[in-house]
Amino acid sequence: MSILAKLLGIKASDTIDAVGNVIDKIDNSEEKLSLQLKYKELLLEMSSKLLDYENKLLESQTELIKSESSGGWMQRNWRPILMFVCIFIVFNNYVLVPYFRLPSMPLDDNIWSLIQVGVGGYIAGRSLEKMAVNVGDILKKK
Repeated sequence: MSILAKLLGIKASDTIDAVGNVIDKIDNSEEKLSLQLKYKELLLEMSSKLLDYENKLLESQTELIKSESSGGWMQRNWRPILMFVCIFIVFNNYVLVPYFRLPSMPLDDNIWSLIQVGVGGYIAGRSLEKMAVNVGDILKKK
């Protein structure tokens, strides 16, 4: 997915790409070069704004993780506890219940969504925690 698609969504990036294609079909080379230059400047400006947004998002996520890690025991350990609970739910329903031939209860789709978000959030959170120190140093140098 291109930067434009991330920034503006698929429909808007298709429109901008169409503008670029129209510019390519212009016969007058001086006018074409002028429009191409403006088009490229617009793309650079939009890409710059996207990078600024992603930078601010990363900074806010870093601050959140720093504040969580400086809190109490529960605040620091809620992700691992959530992951242990999720692992137990899956282990119980797909290992213990069939092995001991216990009556099973199907998991609701909402629980699977919670597990997916929990796993994704836990992995992303741990990755950001490990990257926060390096990213913070890099951002301070700029």
